[in-house]
Amino acid sequence: MTMRSLRAPLVLLSTLASACAADSDASGDASSDSSGASSADSTSGDAQTVLVSGDAFAFGPYTKIAGATVTIRELPELSTTTDADGRFAFEALPGGAAATFVFEAMGYPMTSTKTFTLPTTGEAVERVTFQVPDDATYDLLATVVNVVPDPNTCQIASTVTRVGKSIYDEGAHGEAAATVAIDPPLPAEHGPIYFNAQVIPQLDLVETSEDGGVLFVNVPAGSYTITASKPGVEFVAVEIACEGGTLVNASPPYGLQAL
Repeated sequence: MTMRSLRAPLVLLSTLASACAADSDASGDASSDSSGASSADSTSGDAQTVLVSGDAFAFGPYTKIAGATVTIRELPELSTTTDADGRFAFEALPGGAAATFVFEAMGYPMTSTKTFTLPTTGEAVERVTFQVPDDATYDLLATVVNVVPDPNTCQIASTVTRVGKSIYDEGAHGEAAATVAIDPPLPAEHGPIYFNAQVIPQLDLVETSEDGGVLFVNVPAGSYTITASKPGVEFVAVEIACEGGTLVNASPPYGLQAL
């Protein structure tokens, strides 16, 4: 791993391990299964609609982000703002629609979720999460992996996550010893780059640590699928819409989640 010799960046990065473990009190939600979907029913006239809600988390220090704008790439006429607790909600999205949620706030890079296909059965989709580094942390992580972000590309991150764990749970929640692939394939210089147990991207790692973090850098714009593999474990595949100048973070519970 190539890192700066300055002590301050190392101190900052060493704090990120605890930052990736969410306070279990942060959810404030009714309980849901590991997919984050509940059985709530929402209809609008004869058309089935879907309630989508979630939270915007800062990555190091681990806090909620208030006052951020959240839009939907496929439904640009819709927008909302995170409240004082970092929560957001869209109350009546069309069932069956594709939806990529996009976060924008001063001092943070533009960040999107994976691309969802909303359910057609009316159940709510809960705990859709943004996990966003501030601009200084984003630049520092780029330095650690020796990358200058190209504004015509996107950066893709996700977490390979153990069964029953998510960003809302305390402690490390990654599935260790898994490998991650992207399709269409990319040259090796784009990744995957895995995060070590101290939540620092480490260039010589060849599989996930207990943190579960993984990164692909300077990915050309387009549509991709990322997958995780480990003997005896099945993971959800993640659909990514990569647009220039965006950090795509498919964070738990809607990342590379073990089933």
